Amino acid sequence: MIYFDHAATGMPKSEGVVNAVASAMRFCGNPGRGSYELAHAGDRALFDCRNALAREFGALPENCVLTKNTTEALNIAVKGFVFSKKEPVHVLVSDFDHNAVSRIIYDLERSNKIKTTVFESDLFDDKKTVQNFENSITEKTSLAVFTHASNVCGKIFPVKEMRKIAKSRGITVITDIAQTAGILDINADDYGDIICLPGHKSLYGPAGTGAMIISSGFDGQLYPLLHGGTGILSADMKMPKSAPERFEAGSLNAPAYAGLHAALKEKDGINKKLPQKIYKYLLGELKNMKGVTVIGAPDEDNEEYRVPIILINLWGYHSQEAAEMLAKENIAVRGGLHCAYKAHKKLGTLKTGGVRISIGRGNTMVHAKALIDILAGKMSR
Repeated sequence: MIYFDHAATGMPKSEGVVNAVASAMRFCGNPGRGSYELAHAGDRALFDCRNALAREFGALPENCVLTKNTTEALNIAVKGFVFSKKEPVHVLVSDFDHNAVSRIIYDLERSNKIKTTVFESDLFDDKKTVQNFENSITEKTSLAVFTHASNVCGKIFPVKEMRKIAKSRGITVITDIAQTAGILDINADDYGDIICLPGHKSLYGPAGTGAMIISSGFDGQLYPLLHGGTGILSADMKMPKSAPERFEAGSLNAPAYAGLHAALKEKDGINKKLPQKIYKYLLGELKNMKGVTVIGAPDEDNEEYRVPIILINLWGYHSQEAAEMLAKENIAVRGGLHCAYKAHKKLGTLKTGGVRISIGRGNTMVHAKALIDILAGKMSR
């Protein structure tokens, strides 16, 4: 199987990650729940993972809240901010958000917790995106939530610039970095008051890992979404006031976070240039292939940097049919709407969806050429 679905989860996981998980399953007890060695081993697994995340994203270890994925992190962050306010919150969101943001916003709107303005992103002009964002701010705006890069077409949005504007206006920013964590160098303070990320995509950690990272400059309050045991202050019926325990109720998956720690240690030795080389090759070939429509990609006069995701449709195929056809040829891609209704609405692909080709560190030029040969053969019939 040639795997081109890294935007869903990074594959394969390294032997180092697999071994770290297996070792922790043998030797880690429940973190924070005992004074014996097995419990201490669990403590160390979490401590090491937090420190590695802190180094990777320029944060304090105690501000690295461990979650099971980006979705959980976004729920903790967005609902935590909104529930800490007595009055409805005015929120700015983008028109490219993943459902991990959109469904939170929809639910909060229905319960009259928030009022929302959607600002328009421009696929080819970042200045317009920034201007549209700034023009959408009102005196009541207190929160902005947006994605760093589209999981549908790979477009990277000007988050740093929007973050600066929001910061100058006292607006809290929560950023979904699900598609850029592990690909771009990201400092938490530059990209949001809170950044939310997965461990299993381009960081190549185990499934069921993620983090909500609070920047050192954030002085706001977050209401805890989850309530339960934390291993400390057990006589107090309120959740602890300080991170990370305030947001980590219940037992944590120490083996999975041991695996994420191993993945973060390996990250610096990875060649980041190859996926972009493959991306450029595939993009050029697909744009010139009969029967293939490339959607939302940069044009020849605007070869800007994107995360390595390409969205296509094949003439005569629904996107899911095309993905199934490629699966029979041992090519793994994803067809459909990719949990991103708003992005597909923006791109004009709500009816057809799209075939997403997402490139990762396990891919080679041999894989790319095999994909092109198969598509060329299918579309020439």
